[in-house]
Amino acid sequence: MYNTTSMLRTMEFLLGLKPMTHFDAGARPMTAAFQTQPNLAPYAAAKPRISLVEKNPASTAAAARSAHLNFEEADENDDNELNDILWRAIRRDAPPPPMRSIFGR
Repeated sequence: MYNTTSMLRTMEFLLGLKPMTHFDAGARPMTAAFQTQPNLAPYAAAKPRISLVEKNPASTAAAARSAHLNFEEADENDDNELNDILWRAIRRDAPPPPMRSIFGR
C-alpha cells in the first residue's frame, strides 16, 4: 500500500536525498511499481472514441452557464457555481446542500 509519504520517499530515493522527516523515513518507496530496466520505446497515444463535441454540445444549459466563467487563471471562478454546473451536467438533478467544514471558514 502506498500513500502520499510513499510518493515523497520515492522522489527522495530517486534524487539521492535523505528523508526530511521521520514520516517519509518510515514510508516505503514505490520501487515495486517500476521496472528494473526502462522501456524507451515510443508509445502510440489512443485516439478518442467519442467526439467531445457530441458529448459536450454547446446548446446545453451547462454550456450557457459556463460561458461566462474565466478559465484563464486558476481559482478565478466561484467554486460553488462551478460545482453546481458540473453536478447538474453529470447527475442531471439538483446537488445536495453543501457541507461546510470548520476549516473552510
